[in-house]
Amino acid sequence: MGIHKFIFAMIVLGTGITGSGRAKYLHATREYAGGKGRNVDIIDVGPEMFTKASSLRVEIPGDKILDLDETALRFLRATVFEGIVHRIDKFRGDDSNEDLYISLHMSFRWKKVLMPAFDYYYLTKVAPDVLITIIDSVGNIRGRIDKDPELHPWRGKLTIKELLIWQDEEMFITKMVADMLDKHFYIIPSSNIDFKEPDPTILYDLLYDVELPLMRGEKPRKRRAYLSYPMTHVENREEFNKMKNEFLSKLRKNNIIVFDPIMVEDHVLLDSIEGKEDDEKVYIDLFDVEIPVKEIREAKDYIIDSTVYRDYRFIDQSDMVIVFYPTSKLSAGVLSEMNYGFTHMKKVYTYFTEPDVSPFFRNYSNYISNDIDDLINRIIEDFEL
Repeated sequence: MGIHKFIFAMIVLGTGITGSGRAKYLHATREYAGGKGRNVDIIDVGPEMFTKASSLRVEIPGDKILDLDETALRFLRATVFEGIVHRIDKFRGDDSNEDLYISLHMSFRWKKVLMPAFDYYYLTKVAPDVLITIIDSVGNIRGRIDKDPELHPWRGKLTIKELLIWQDEEMFITKMVADMLDKHFYIIPSSNIDFKEPDPTILYDLLYDVELPLMRGEKPRKRRAYLSYPMTHVENREEFNKMKNEFLSKLRKNNIIVFDPIMVEDHVLLDSIEGKEDDEKVYIDLFDVEIPVKEIREAKDYIIDSTVYRDYRFIDQSDMVIVFYPTSKLSAGVLSEMNYGFTHMKKVYTYFTEPDVSPFFRNYSNYISNDIDDLINRIIEDFEL
């Protein structure tokens, strides 16, 4: 029996940049968890700072709070966290039956300057059990900033490149804090594969089927997997996506939490500007947003590099890499992900339909099968699912 056998409640720290969909995702997860019988409270630090200022008879316009003196900002944030710390015992102890999600920024990019948005002292007082950063495609982030009235202070302030940099900084800082607190950290896509609505099942499963059992000293009820597959070299993309999504559904039905890289899609921005001039704008239907061609072109290197390293981060937070490869053409991206997973102590399982298996696939796979059910059964056996 583990030392934390009787722990029931969880405190989750959720970060994310402006426009990432962080608050909506956490609220969707709370609603989903409620349907599963878990009580969840959410504290959103940003709005709480405005509420606290108002209670002190100080009215701060939404577009001016980051222009406050740094000492005043720290004081305002501290008063909010003092209130959280005062309530924290409600979410601790053997008899607690309510989880707490705290929603906040770790950093701000305001007027081209990176600003801190947290106080490590108070984070140690809160002592979250899990830290996550909610991320999204930069096209979605830009679209929300352009259209959401509540985000109007940010409209026109940050380019696509700056948004990508800021999102990477938010992940980096949250991961550093998680490491200092010796807690697990995850990056969670805020949109489903249609890029429209949140998919709260991912965070819910991670919290209550992986992290909570670990806190209790028990074996996780589910395992985490990164799904690797070719983004190009596919003749019939529509049919391929249908097969891939059916495969993904089977994995989830067998207690496997899947991180699908397509849930964060930035490369489509580069596809949209092919043959376009710098003085033009392009409309990206997938995100319902219009962006200047020059702005996307200036972000090209950041889009490419962030895509690669984001997928590696998904692998880092997984137990295994599952490769879906019903084609004979080799993909450099898939081979790189297999290599990364294999050399970072992850099990690599490969579904490969061709009769002649590439020696590279053999070298970087723990198990290869041309039968989906056989592959899944092997995963179930290896991880005792």
